[in-house]
Amino acid sequence: MMTNIITEVVSLLNGPILPAALAIGGVVYFAWTYCKSNKTSNEYRKAVQQDIANKTTIVLPHKDYFVACAGSKESDACKKVSAVDIEACNFCDSEGNPLNLSLYECFVVHGDSMKYAGINDGDFILVGKDFSTESLTSFPEILVLRYRETEDGKPLYKVRRAWYMGTIEDNLRDIAEKIMNMPKFAKLKNQEGFKGEQWMVEDLTTNRYSEYQKSYFKDGTCPDSYKQIVISTTFDTVKKEIHFSIHPISLIVGIVKESYSVK
Repeated sequence: MMTNIITEVVSLLNGPILPAALAIGGVVYFAWTYCKSNKTSNEYRKAVQQDIANKTTIVLPHKDYFVACAGSKESDACKKVSAVDIEACNFCDSEGNPLNLSLYECFVVHGDSMKYAGINDGDFILVGKDFSTESLTSFPEILVLRYRETEDGKPLYKVRRAWYMGTIEDNLRDIAEKIMNMPKFAKLKNQEGFKGEQWMVEDLTTNRYSEYQKSYFKDGTCPDSYKQIVISTTFDTVKKEIHFSIHPISLIVGIVKESYSVK
């Protein structure tokens, strides 16, 4: 009798019941483990969401900043805008080191002409104080410049990407060709608004040079105070074209050291 019972039990274990039992046990264990881990995950996610919600309800102090125009739609820009006080934020450089904000002037960008340089509408840009031409040792550099002429309530500053520093008496055609052969200029050639190297050269040596003459020359000659120049590029957001510009170095405010998107 006992032998028969043992034989039947062994037979059942060798049959389909054992795998089925193991499978059911596995499903039950998986479900229990999943529910436990999912509960932990949900609790963590809720905690993170609550933390984010808490931070978004914090009203950070604001202050007024000068606007720096990046584009041709200056008519809808104002002199200053109110934005989050950067002293209430933790700004770091590209290597994660905290910035000493007392070393910088802060501007808020208006326009998208510097988007090919990674600076967009509404960005904060930090410009080093106490600019000197000796600090322009390599190119390209993003610069903030003063407008030569301003209107009441309109921006005093603009943003440009400079590629060369020299004098207005230099050979502009040769300079334009050298700039366009720079490795960092290559990306601009693939962007919207690049109308070709020949067009860039002709536009600089005719239109841009003529504008500089009208603005700064007197009796057909350039005063010494305006002879030193920087040549920059910008993306005209109205005409949809990339072109060179010429500026006297006396209008340079400083070099953009850092930029941040703060929403």
